[in-house]
Amino acid sequence: MTRTRQLGFTLLEVLLVALLMGLSAMAVTLTLNNSGPKQVVDKLAKQFLATTEMVIDQAVLSGSFIGIVVDDNKYQFVYYEDKKWQPIKLDRIATEKKLDDGIKMSLVLDGMPLVQDDEQEDSWFDEPFIEAKSEEDKKKNPQPQILLFPSGELTPFELSFIIKEQNKEVIVEVSGDAMGRLTLGRFDDFD
Repeated sequence: MTRTRQLGFTLLEVLLVALLMGLSAMAVTLTLNNSGPKQVVDKLAKQFLATTEMVIDQAVLSGSFIGIVVDDNKYQFVYYEDKKWQPIKLDRIATEKKLDDGIKMSLVLDGMPLVQDDEQEDSWFDEPFIEAKSEEDKKKNPQPQILLFPSGELTPFELSFIIKEQNKEVIVEVSGDAMGRLTLGRFDDFD
């Protein structure tokens, strides 16, 4: 009696391989879609960085002054025209970006926080020199904290994207220097 050898796979072997491939694909999908707080703020910081780099290039090419207005939970790009700052509205990428609830931003300009604890409310200048603006004018023509110059330079800054998770804060920073270079983190971290 001679035995003949079968060529190919049995149905059980094929089903086992298909099951293993499906499980591994599911594991990869779940790990990629698991967007925890670190991934959320990291994505926001990278989006801000990429948009700002694009807007810097636009400022250089157009020869115009562009600014970034930063609030606690939103930022927007503005341009200088007719002696006032106006929001960029026609560009879908550079329009106002509001952050989700629970995420906030903190801006440090040239090593100093944007709002200082010992800052006085009253101005040292005489009233005739100060141009009073209503709240509506401030919303319509906001003053930027970060300036992007036509030369490619910008106001040095550190912008932190912050999300609170239980008892700790997750922080991702974007830094810009006077030469117009941008990076995730601080420039000090790379020395």
